[in-house]
Amino acid sequence: MIAEQLLTSFLQSNSLSALVESVSILFDGPVIVVDEAFRIAAAFAANGYDDPDYRTAVSHSQLSFEAAAKISGSSEEIGKDFFCFAHKDKTYQVVVLHTGEVMTGYMILVKGNSDSGISPSYESDMAFAAALVSKQLCLERHSPASSTAEELLITLLSGEFQDEEHFRLKSSSTFLSGFHPRCFALVAVTREKNVHAADDVLRRSFASNFHGSYPFFYRDRIVMFLHEEQDSKRLEDMAGNEGLCVVLSPRLESVFAMGRMYRTVSGVLDYLLLRGRKGVLVQSRKYAMLMALRGIEDPESMILPEIKEMGEYDGKNLSELCLTLYYYLICHHSLAETCERLYTHRNTVLYRMKKIKEDFGLVPELPENHGKYLLSCALLLLKAGHEDLFVD
Repeated sequence: MIAEQLLTSFLQSNSLSALVESVSILFDGPVIVVDEAFRIAAAFAANGYDDPDYRTAVSHSQLSFEAAAKISGSSEEIGKDFFCFAHKDKTYQVVVLHTGEVMTGYMILVKGNSDSGISPSYESDMAFAAALVSKQLCLERHSPASSTAEELLITLLSGEFQDEEHFRLKSSSTFLSGFHPRCFALVAVTREKNVHAADDVLRRSFASNFHGSYPFFYRDRIVMFLHEEQDSKRLEDMAGNEGLCVVLSPRLESVFAMGRMYRTVSGVLDYLLLRGRKGVLVQSRKYAMLMALRGIEDPESMILPEIKEMGEYDGKNLSELCLTLYYYLICHHSLAETCERLYTHRNTVLYRMKKIKEDFGLVPELPENHGKYLLSCALLLLKAGHEDLFVD
């Protein structure tokens, strides 16, 4: 009966995810299908199963190092295509997947330790399910339209995907289909040809220290992922010890979102490298305003003539009228807070504000002037080298 239902699902769905869902329901337990590198190709948990180990593995799209070692070791020790082992309070039933003579991965069924033993008919049904799963996995992985996860991520970062639906369809046969990282990190690496081997050692170090990080090279940099339970302090320590410059993205609502975030994150890394920063980890969101201002194509055209005139006056007289107006605006016209931010006496700030209004005809108290004045001052101050003003 089980074999007939599985065959029907296989013929009707033409999808590994749908087939694995059927296997999970028919065998009454969570099912995980992994490739030879223990990356999760598909997973499903019937009856609302919610276990921390299962949830973490699916979120990372990779079995834990401990579970992978246990399966690999058991497979070699037992030497059979079907075997079981106990871990914590669960029994793991594992079937080795083959395509011809080539081992392509494993199908894992999670059961409670109280479950009864394996009958010959049950083992036969498992073998049949594994054969269908193996065939569907091979079909999806080797179809003419398929690409590796790394190729898809590189295409995404290059801005070549039209929309999220297109990306989701292309990535459905890779570990990206169920992948839910918290953010991604961009790491500057050396560019000299004779140290590429060291860069690859660094990439492998990230992979071993951060489960499910999947580090890969893109434009002479390493891109890697971090998950909810992973502390970025550990990555910060590695950056300090190795003299690396690392930039973290904002939170990812989906893997597809990293495509639009990459330009800003990369811009922050470029900015830090130009200033010789090493051994640091920074949050890209702290530089969001600076990157936005630096990204304006024609800043001169956006500066009001009267503020441009005031900026020229500052340059000739070494005064700080633009800086004073900028702080006055971001401090919501609070004279006391403006003085505090500028570390300047009240009378001096009053004198400057009077000059701003009378000599240059500016009226900062009018609400409609606030945005125009603020942007004009910000662009002038950025041009004058006050970049730290726009870093959170």
